[in-house]
Amino acid sequence: MPTPPLTFDDYHAAMAKLAEFDGNQTRAAAALNLSRAGFQNRIKRGAAMFDGPTPAVVPAELPQPDLPFEERLEMNIRRNAQRIAHAQAQSWQEVRIPISGPYGICWFGDPHMDDPFCDLALLREHGEIVARTPGLYGANGGDSINNWVGRLEKLHAFQNVTQPEAWEHVDWLMNKLGIRWLLWLLGNHDVWNYGYDIFTRANPQKVLMRDWDAKLQLRSPCGGVCRVWARHDFKGTSIYNELHGLKRAAMMDEQSDIYLGFHQHTWATGQGELAAGHEYTLVRARGYKMVDDYALKKQFVQQKRGQSIVTVIEPRTDGAPEIHLFKNVQRGADFLTHLRHQIGNQSH
Repeated sequence: MPTPPLTFDDYHAAMAKLAEFDGNQTRAAAALNLSRAGFQNRIKRGAAMFDGPTPAVVPAELPQPDLPFEERLEMNIRRNAQRIAHAQAQSWQEVRIPISGPYGICWFGDPHMDDPFCDLALLREHGEIVARTPGLYGANGGDSINNWVGRLEKLHAFQNVTQPEAWEHVDWLMNKLGIRWLLWLLGNHDVWNYGYDIFTRANPQKVLMRDWDAKLQLRSPCGGVCRVWARHDFKGTSIYNELHGLKRAAMMDEQSDIYLGFHQHTWATGQGELAAGHEYTLVRARGYKMVDDYALKKQFVQQKRGQSIVTVIEPRTDGAPEIHLFKNVQRGADFLTHLRHQIGNQSH
């Protein structure tokens, strides 16, 4: 081990003990719990450092720069265990639906609210429908704003909405329209430029927010459960089928009642039954960016409907829920209202 640095106080204590024992180095060394050789070394080094014609400077001792490694190791063990437990608990997290009977979810496709070709009027209309319809919740599929980064930042020059204004739009959609949010996904655009932290701070309602992926069990008061797997997008694409990635997930997973994807700016819905008898519902919402120069040049489809999709869910205590699909938000809201009224009358 390297010899520890000698301080003036160490040298002064050694010289004091030597004087106390009338120059007897053996007794002075024993008094300081040093060997005679160690004591002599301290005297020799101290004399060279502190008794010369130009004594060495004596810097004040500083606290240690960090906690001892053993303490930091134990702390990191606990922190990592907490992170792992948190991440694992997110898979199939239970969400209690607080209303009895049927309920609906409006799955908002990519808003891109700061884009000059976002249909903000239609987004507001759909948000107001959700806000005034009892039993209807909202879920955001991600990419709320463009939030350009890197080489794409030059596209800000073609937007009339500034970056600070873009975040005002986020606050408007999340907190001002009166939507009862079930879920808010963050897409790739959302997490650019430290977006995850900004979205988290903009969430005073503590809306359930996930980066890209959410697996949820929606439990109704009757005990019925609807299992939902929502992702900003699923792996797998096909020019022949907008639902290819979702159908692939359903065939490999067989745990969800509803699979939901966004991101590709196309819409489609579908339902079916797998060989084992598991029924599934597939939903892809288009979003509100109605003109896309990139899609035009790459010859991608630019659809006109399906900006958001409404799922109306009838929970069942003895099996999978009954699920109804609507590409028209108002019709979905009207159906939910009628269904809840009809079931309410039957219960009286």
